[in-house]
Amino acid sequence: MNYRDARKVARKAEHAFGLPNDATLELIHKKLELKRGRTITLVELPELAKEELCGVWLVCEDQDIVLHAPTKSGWHRQQIILHEFSHMILKHDLDGQSTALVKSLLPDLDPEQVLRALARSSYTDDAELAAEALADQLATRIINSDAGTSPEPLAFRKVFG
Repeated sequence: MNYRDARKVARKAEHAFGLPNDATLELIHKKLELKRGRTITLVELPELAKEELCGVWLVCEDQDIVLHAPTKSGWHRQQIILHEFSHMILKHDLDGQSTALVKSLLPDLDPEQVLRALARSSYTDDAELAAEALADQLATRIINSDAGTSPEPLAFRKVFG
């Protein structure tokens, strides 16, 4: 899949998700919890700063957990979370479970509680490309929204550190 195809998949998924014009990260979070019928917990995990990963989605029996690396800006944090939310919207998952990943990042968590773990480290496969395209579209919707987002610097270095 090329990026143009990924954007088509993302546009279709975004339309089906049915966001209002004034979207925020919080609104997307709440709507996704309602659609999935389960809590989605967001956790900053400092251990991810040592990995090539910046985001991980854990599908547990009774909730979803999105782990994200510490970031220097709210915009970067939002993009990581939107990427993981996009996997949920697109209904992506991994075949089987990634117990080694779970044990290395969360040694106190019982790996049996994690049904699937989806971790992003590159954009080389179709699922990652489509999720990033959808995350970009959701971020654009949030940026263009008047729903009370605080102003952020637009200089690349200030935004992404």
